[in-house]
Amino acid sequence: MEKLDFIKDLLKFIDDSPCNFYAISNAVERLERSGYERLYENERWNLKQNVKYFVTRGGSSLIAFTVGDNVEDGFRIVGSHSDSPSYKIKAKPEMIKEGMLVFNTEPYGGMIVSSWLDRTLSLCGRMVYEEDDMLIEKNIKFDEDLVTIPNLAIHLNREINNGYTYNQQKEMLPIVETITKELGKTFSKDNFLLEKISETYGIKKSSIKDFELSLYDRQKGSIIGLKKEFFQVGRIDNLAMAHASIEAIRDADTSKFNMIVINDNEEIGSSTRRGANSPFLNNVIDRIINNIGADFESKSIAIANSFLISADQAHAVHPNYPEAFDPTNRAQINKGVVIKIANNGAYTSDSHSIARFKTLCKKAGVKTQTFYNRSDKRGGSTIGPITASKIGINAIDIGNPIFAMHSIRETGGVDDHVDTYNIFKEFFGGYKWQ
Repeated sequence: MEKLDFIKDLLKFIDDSPCNFYAISNAVERLERSGYERLYENERWNLKQNVKYFVTRGGSSLIAFTVGDNVEDGFRIVGSHSDSPSYKIKAKPEMIKEGMLVFNTEPYGGMIVSSWLDRTLSLCGRMVYEEDDMLIEKNIKFDEDLVTIPNLAIHLNREINNGYTYNQQKEMLPIVETITKELGKTFSKDNFLLEKISETYGIKKSSIKDFELSLYDRQKGSIIGLKKEFFQVGRIDNLAMAHASIEAIRDADTSKFNMIVINDNEEIGSSTRRGANSPFLNNVIDRIINNIGADFESKSIAIANSFLISADQAHAVHPNYPEAFDPTNRAQINKGVVIKIANNGAYTSDSHSIARFKTLCKKAGVKTQTFYNRSDKRGGSTIGPITASKIGINAIDIGNPIFAMHSIRETGGVDDHVDTYNIFKEFFGGYKWQ
């Protein structure tokens, strides 16, 4: 696939994945097209050698893997996450303010708040409804320009350009419509969302037991720049890494134990059933070991020989804010994949894992850069340290440099995404290192 075609495929994946649930369902569709067989956590597994499998948890986390020839050679794992900062709709969200219907929201993750203002937004997520005495989960989204969160005019807020702080409870509520006497003829103000879901999906209100929805940006992704070297879209953090790992493992060497993990809830600390701090990955490894007839000794050897690439995003040095970055470890867009290092343990990279990763990148023909936070700034973290500490696996944290991380629209480099895919493909291709 040509370089720009690959980026167009990335943008389609992200545009089709306005929230975590859709990201996983789209990953499932791609894996099934490539011959991956679905497993279920609540059923017995009967794994076969050189066959490809996947399993999901909660509709928003996924593990895909191949059953290779010798498990003691170890697992080659790429980890990413499916969630991104957004605004979640609270229960009983309908509120009337100054003659308008607005939704009560709660921030999810640490977003750049101002980037959500004056945007065309809509809602996506999932619902749970009852049918024939069974509870059924279904992904839902409103494919329409539904709501917006308007700014207050500068004439009424002269401090807006002077470091203004938005009140998350009062000022970030999306406006739906004007309340009139005729509103009840369409949707009632107290059950607007329930009735909207019922009408859109043809399910009785009484059958819908619950739903969870997030705001999402309606603007599609774009390839930009004079030389078409950048792409801009929401949720690059971290659906870009999820996309690269999915595409790399689709045709991976089935003689090896290759694996991708896409966890949910990284943006809020990972301590959920679907997050990296859950036993999901370890349970899957245990079931693989048990299914192929290996023992605890084999698992211990396998873990010692395994390697995890914790793949997230990195901060690109910003030409308008160069003082925000470390003096000697600053990453530039389209100048190589970034090795992320933090001596406070926020990233899991160490000298051994860095050496192994650099060797892999050299084999793949990809350059590397290093990133540290400034010593007087507190940075973020990833699933890497959590996974490495829970399982004891050797791991590295890497990323691609992007602008405006956690904005409603982020900017990344075309070459960087293609390079990362090539690294993962080499990783899954059975490359051996000392």
